[in-house]
Amino acid sequence: MARAAAVLGVVVDSAGGLTTTEIAKVTGVTVSTAHRLAHTLVSGNLLCREAGSERFLPGPLLLRLARKSLGASGVPEAADVLKELADRTGETASIGMRRGDDVLVLLSVPSTRMLRYTGQPGARVPLLDSAIGCAIVAFGGDPVGQAAEILTRTGRGEPETWAAEIDLLATQFRGYAVLDDPHDPSLRAVAAPVVGATEIVRMGVEIQGPSSRLLEERLDELGAVVRSAADALEGLPVSIAFGEF
Repeated sequence: MARAAAVLGVVVDSAGGLTTTEIAKVTGVTVSTAHRLAHTLVSGNLLCREAGSERFLPGPLLLRLARKSLGASGVPEAADVLKELADRTGETASIGMRRGDDVLVLLSVPSTRMLRYTGQPGARVPLLDSAIGCAIVAFGGDPVGQAAEILTRTGRGEPETWAAEIDLLATQFRGYAVLDDPHDPSLRAVAAPVVGATEIVRMGVEIQGPSSRLLEERLDELGAVVRSAADALEGLPVSIAFGEF
């Protein structure tokens, strides 16, 4: 069973399917064992053979299971919320999740404007260099203590710790985070925390765009729109779809 699961996993993770020899190489089983396991999975519709080649691909039963899982994951609903947020603000909207001392960008819907920030799903950003990360830390319990620990682990000095603590307290007061990109001050982000199904703050939602459009006098208005999107995402099991339980 474990070896069959391993074969299934490597085929699913491959870009364009695998041959028996490739399956054997990746999983460490013999070619004959890989051949037997792959054909057993084909008979159960979990894998299929690509027409005209020796490559194995995910089968129809596996694809049906994936569609059902995606439908129950909250991802389609989350994408709809991001689309509405991007439409209302005119800026790129993204959802991110805390992974250690980073934020992992999960989903993004780009702005339709010519001058825009392009979201990068799969990118990792240091937690306190991200508006989403600041929102997560600010509303995740003991923000000052968390900031000190994070900055100590990442080798940053005391002045940065003080600045981060002030920003986090301001975020709590406002109800949303504002952060100018530390690597590109012309970019600004506004973010709010998303409360998960377990009421633990592990995720956040943000808009990001040129600071020339995300002006100081618009921040309360934009912050309210982002908080509304965060409320719409509350309780959706999006994090489970990305491996966070």
